Amino acid sequence: MKHYSYETHLHTKEASACSVSWGTEYIEPYLRAGFSGIIVTDHFFNGNSSISRSLPWEQRVQQFCKGYENTKQAGDQAGLSVFFGWEHSFGNDEYLIYGLDKAWLLEHPAVMEWNHQELFEAVDSSGGCMIQAHPFRERLYLSAIHLRPFAVHGVEAVNAENDAEFDRKACAYAKKYELAMTSGNDIHDATKVGLAPAGMAFDYPLDTISDFVKALKERKGYRILSDETHVQPPKSSDSAIPVYLYDASGSKKLVHAYNTWSQL
Repeated sequence: MKHYSYETHLHTKEASACSVSWGTEYIEPYLRAGFSGIIVTDHFFNGNSSISRSLPWEQRVQQFCKGYENTKQAGDQAGLSVFFGWEHSFGNDEYLIYGLDKAWLLEHPAVMEWNHQELFEAVDSSGGCMIQAHPFRERLYLSAIHLRPFAVHGVEAVNAENDAEFDRKACAYAKKYELAMTSGNDIHDATKVGLAPAGMAFDYPLDTISDFVKALKERKGYRILSDETHVQPPKSSDSAIPVYLYDASGSKKLVHAYNTWSQL
């Protein structure tokens, strides 16, 4: 059966300070790798953005969207679908937002002040989808892991930039709370396209980002792409940083047993 592969996590040099590739540089590599489309998810203003925070809101949003717009123009010419999203940061935890657009951002400057629940409710009510990116990632710049299963639509269960164990924990966590799972390369360098088996394979081509959101919310019509080692049960109960779990009211508790999940 034919399937259609999509990249769900991609950063451009136009808007993400950590990216080394311009949006247009991704088009040919993804076509060669057999992908049908990509979703540009640049770091938002509360993350590793290259857009000046001193600019007026409208100008900031206009510049932020250039990565997507430049990529889409090139994709339309070459035959690769390009969709819009962004990566929203709360410091230790980040979220991939899908299904909204530049017009929505222009109308919602208060998005920078919202907490997790407020962002989730606004995204959901506007027809979008909020996915926690690389939820179990451990890095020197992170002081803790924060899990909010009641304020997300799903989790990025597979991230090509993660150690396999981080993804194994994310997969187990998603299954525990019956959350949608995504897979993406979290790519910042066009020369690395195709080096890891990550992304999502759909049974049908996506015409709009709304098709992507609908599939995630209905949990059907797709499968996540991954190396088998990333989707096995967790092998370790260790973590270099604390893990906090938040209930539906927003109250948190410190979790220690990541392997048996008895405290989740």
